[in-house]
Amino acid sequence: MKIILISLTIMLTSTLCYGQDSSDVFRAQRIKNDLNFQKPYRILKTTFKNLDEFQNYYPGTEITLEKLLRFHLYTEIHINQEENKLISMDQTEFQLKKMNSAEAITKETVELISNMYFGSNEMKELSKK
Repeated sequence: MKIILISLTIMLTSTLCYGQDSSDVFRAQRIKNDLNFQKPYRILKTTFKNLDEFQNYYPGTEITLEKLLRFHLYTEIHINQEENKLISMDQTEFQLKKMNSAEAITKETVELISNMYFGSNEMKELSKK
């Protein structure tokens, strides 16, 4: 009986912890399986507390910052992080400046991605649209 109770407690605790973490993770809306990377998407870790500011349009477009990152640039967004950082598909980490606007962090992220081999192709495709 004691073992069952301990097992249930562990399962419940791990479920609650996972649920709590997942509310801070906004999955990429598309992934690039054809590249054979360990993770077929990028990760943007940000100190922002929510995605509200990411609902603004990227300058010169009618695409929200969130859609640009999550859909067009294959990027998962993690909010409530200790620092701003971009992790590429090959797991290279890029420290980002401390930003006070979602537009600024998105611009820096777009610049970094556009300088990546696969990212430059993604930006070319995006500019055609």
